[in-house]
Order: sequence, then C-alpha cells, then structure tokens
Amino acid sequence: MSVRTLKRRLLKYDLKKKNVNINEQELRSIIQKEIEGIGQLSGYRKIWHLIRINHHIHAPRKLVAQIVHDLDPQASKERKGNKLKRRKYMSYGPNHCWHIDGYDKIKPFGFPIHAAIDGFSRKVLWLEICRSNNSPTEPAKLYLDCVSEHGGCPLLTRTDYGTENGQIAAIQCYFQSNEEAHKYGTSTRNQRIENWWSHFRKSCAGWWINFFKDLRDDGTVDFERTLHKECLWFCFLGVIQASLNKMKEYWNTHYIRSSRHETIPGVPDILFYLPEHSGGMDCLVPVNNDKIVEMKERHNEEAEEENTYQEYFQYIMDLEGIEYPNSPNEAIILFSYLIEKAGDDVFPDDEN
Repeated sequence: MSVRTLKRRLLKYDLKKKNVNINEQELRSIIQKEIEGIGQLSGYRKIWHLIRINHHIHAPRKLVAQIVHDLDPQASKERKGNKLKRRKYMSYGPNHCWHIDGYDKIKPFGFPIHAAIDGFSRKVLWLEICRSNNSPTEPAKLYLDCVSEHGGCPLLTRTDYGTENGQIAAIQCYFQSNEEAHKYGTSTRNQRIENWWSHFRKSCAGWWINFFKDLRDDGTVDFERTLHKECLWFCFLGVIQASLNKMKEYWNTHYIRSSRHETIPGVPDILFYLPEHSGGMDCLVPVNNDKIVEMKERHNEEAEEENTYQEYFQYIMDLEGIEYPNSPNEAIILFSYLIEKAGDDVFPDDEN
C-alpha cells in the first residue's frame, strides 16, 4: 500500500492521531494530583500512562514529561541513577515459571507483602498484603486462588528456601505428580521477582516506608505497643492494598521496552494472554478442579484466630457510622480517633 493510499483511507475512515483533549492548565492540575504522595516516585512515562487509564486523557508524552519536570524538578533529578547489570533470562512462554517471593521492607510497620510474577510476560499475578509472609498458609492461599483463576498451574514455580514456601512447593508438585515442578534457590537465582522488587521500591514501597518512619519519628505511632500496631493495620490495610492494586494494574498494562536484559518487549497482559504474537507458547498445566477444591478446603480448615482489637475497631466504625478511609491522610485521622476512643481503659493490659 502506498503512502498516498494510506492517507486517503485514513481520511475516509476519519482515523487520525489523538490530540490533547484537555487544555494544558487542566492537564497540569491533574498531573499535580497524580504526583502527590506516592506519586512522587513516578517518572513521566508512568504518569503519562496513568492519566490515560485513570482519566482517559491522551496527551503528548513530551508535554507530560515537561510538566512533570516543571512541577517537581528535584524528584526528576533523583530518579536518574545507575542501572543494575542483570543476566539474560530465558523462558518458553507464559506459565513456564512463576517467581514467588515475600517483601519485608514494610514488614517492620506491620504490613508484609507477598507477590508472584510470570517469568515470560513479567505480568504480576498477585500483589497482596498478608498478616505474615512467614506463615506458609497465606502464600499457599494466594497461589491456590491464582491457580483456580487460570484453571491450571505453571510448569515450574521458583522460590527461596524460606519455610513459608513449603506448602506452595508441596501443592505445586502434587498438582503435577512431579517433585521437579518446584525449584528452590537463592534470591539471586529468583531474578525476575527480585528485579521487580527494586522497581516496586522506587515506585510504591519507598513512599510508604518514609511515611511510616515519619509517623514513628513524630510520635504519632508507637510501634512497640500492640494497640497502635493493630489500629494501624485496621486503618491502613485497605488504603495500602488499594495502592498495590493500582501498582499492579499500571505494571501489567504498561509497555516494557526492548533491552539486552529482557527477552521480549511488550505489555505484560498482552504477552501473557497472547504469547503466540511474540513467539511464545502457553505452558499452563491444567489442574483438575477437584484437586484445587481439595487443597483449598484443607487450607480453609485453619480458621483465623479471633482478634479483640480488630473486633473493637469494627464495632466503633459500625456504631458511629464511620466510613473506611480512602487516602493516607484519612487513614491517619481515623487512627488517631480510634486510639483516643480506646484510651487506657478499653485495653488496660496492652503490652509490647
């Protein structure tokens, strides 16, 4: 097809490059909101993608880059750093290997995180807050939920040697009747998830770490007191998980550029669901639903222990008709209110 024919058909079907559907001042205001709080860690490419999926605004990337730099030049400067040298990664397609790991950097503040990433597509399969990522039960439940969602398990799972991974390893091998279906190794061998954690720290976790350090340093939260830790969990669980969900959605829908470190460029979701377009093949191992149900029932038998603190906070919320917080600021206001309501009389035996 000639260029002239192409232009004529584009004109006929009214196909043209999308222009900015918002004036620059309004765009600047939206970007200002996006880079507040945790958004301070976002580069212009991420902001450009976020305003497309969150606000349905199509703006030139160069314009977004300029506005981001103008609004926060210091953050733009700090994001320029040295790149890690990584080994090349080989994979036959999605579900060839799931890389699974826990993230402990926010754990000192009471919020352990567990995640899994598909090695071929780099799609984040789950990214969830756990009560404890040292317990084998919670990671196993996340794994089972993912297997149930996709109707099968990966050809291989890879974790470190932690005891929390024992149940995942056992279930994975049981599903395939193959003891080689799971691989243990050091964190350096689990490169896909370890590499992703560094991105997660820069784009999400780093902001929360600094946020909780500030609460500790100014005396708002005493992390030595059980009451404070339990109240923090109650107030911030939903807010932090919401930020993890947004992080997961952004990552799975953004374009990964070609580089000598990555096997295939592309959008994780597209690479995962349409591997044939990139020369891959789906390696999913179908699992009989009866086996999945059997494993889920075994894990559901381990009932969650009653928590007097959480029951009390929920009672106050229901009694006074308080809505759950939607932002870090709302969460800390709720935290201060619930701590004041509890006082020293409700939990007189509160110990470290």
